[in-house]
Amino acid sequence: MPNDEWKIFEINLIDKYIKNPNAELAETLVKEYSAHKLNNSDITKELTAWIRECKVRLSKDKINISKSFGLDGKWGRSNTEIKCISMNAYIWDQILDGALPNDAYEKISRMFDTTADDAKIGFERKNHDFGERELSRLGLDIFIAMNEKKLTPEEINIASKHLKEDVSVQMLKDLNHHRMKYKITY
Repeated sequence: MPNDEWKIFEINLIDKYIKNPNAELAETLVKEYSAHKLNNSDITKELTAWIRECKVRLSKDKINISKSFGLDGKWGRSNTEIKCISMNAYIWDQILDGALPNDAYEKISRMFDTTADDAKIGFERKNHDFGERELSRLGLDIFIAMNEKKLTPEEINIASKHLKEDVSVQMLKDLNHHRMKYKITY
């Protein structure tokens, strides 16, 4: 997709979200942002502004990632998946900061008032055919958006190991899916 088309695509996604906020579009926007950060590519000012609005909402309620990023409500995932995704974003923060997975599960389970086993199951769970660990991957995308962070090569290796697939594999699948689903119409 040429650069101008990419920008138009992102701006159209934001406009669609503003007109009809729903969890499916919110997830798409988070994944688009994350892909830019992973690829070190330009992000439109509109998408950057949307992510920063999400972060402002998150700063008021650190646990409610789904509400802050628009992942609940219309066309949203189940409450169980939402909780897993939210925990996973914080588990990624711990793991990429050097914590062992079991220590991360324990710490984050206390934050979410659950068990370390529940945190582990949510992080390692397979879900549908959208990747080996789709909920964990979406948690990584949200972690990237929450921190406006570009992962280092070492962090990408760590993430790929835990996801059991190269970080870029699912990202490319997601981006292709978004392009097909939300085609640009002129």
